[in-house]
Amino acid sequence: MSTIAETILQNLPVGLLIIGGDGKIVEASPSACHIMGCAPEGFVGNSWGEIFLSQEKNLEFTEVVLEAIQKEMPKVERITPYYAQDGKKKFLSVISSAQRENGKITAIVVIIEDLTELHDLHEREKAILAQNHRLASERAESLINFARSVAHQIRNPIMAIAGFSRLLERKADESMADPLEAIQDETKKLETMVRSVAEYSAIRIGTISAINLWVIIEDAKHRIEGHPAVKGKDIRWKTDCPDMNVKADRDLMVLALSELLLNSAEFAGPGAEVAICAKEDGGAIRLTVTDHGAGFTDESLDLAFDPFYTTKAVGAGMGLTRAKRIVGEHQGTITITNIEPQGAEVAISLPIAPI
Repeated sequence: MSTIAETILQNLPVGLLIIGGDGKIVEASPSACHIMGCAPEGFVGNSWGEIFLSQEKNLEFTEVVLEAIQKEMPKVERITPYYAQDGKKKFLSVISSAQRENGKITAIVVIIEDLTELHDLHEREKAILAQNHRLASERAESLINFARSVAHQIRNPIMAIAGFSRLLERKADESMADPLEAIQDETKKLETMVRSVAEYSAIRIGTISAINLWVIIEDAKHRIEGHPAVKGKDIRWKTDCPDMNVKADRDLMVLALSELLLNSAEFAGPGAEVAICAKEDGGAIRLTVTDHGAGFTDESLDLAFDPFYTTKAVGAGMGLTRAKRIVGEHQGTITITNIEPQGAEVAISLPIAPI
């Protein structure tokens, strides 16, 4: 070997093995020996088959070389576990390429890179993310349980206040009519809030199955057809949706989409068009609901998913909050943006299910 080739071999940052046509290792770079935990004399001049085929723990590594030989592939690349002679487990990027002349193998080049540190880093990151997710889930569950408890504790006093105010209304003179009416109006609002909290805290995913998106859309439209914001308002639903399935709890996903459709219908106004579109986007379904109403103010965009935030005269402000919770329970995401020249778009991203 020339001096230049020898210098390159000695200083390669990745491991290099060259196997001759007779199956013996003719060259092994120092990096290869270091990565695989073996002295150069343990490789050079020895049959690669005798060294590796007898190592049952390293069959995945061996298969990368065998595939290049047996399948006559120009290059085989894979990340495999590898157990060094000291028993330490590593993760290697292995590339093998068989060189042929007149149909016969003359050499096999194997390039090896140690990715153990990178693999361990990814595993630590995954563990941290899993722990953070678990802690976030526990906090969310605690808040939901707290909300459920508060709703239960408040419900009875509210009902008592409402009942006594109605009783007083029958006996009080006209001067007390307005204050008593105000008490009843406010207790009704509190009752609505308590009911909304109870409904929110009761959200639990049931059976997950592959549901056709058209079914969910039609069920959601049917669910709100009797609502005052929709009934008799000539809302035009424009649907552009391919034949796709989504992994979902059907009832919950219908509820989430109906909240979005209702919100758009209320903002768009009578006779308006609300567009429902779906498409595949990077292995997920992107479902959008678009209207050309007034859109959201900057403050509304920031607070849209917050509990009890509403710009409407009627309602508890929990519709979008429920929708976000349901989408999140399905491992999806939901966003709101304003569109030009006027209007808003709510986008949901969900996992695709095979048809």
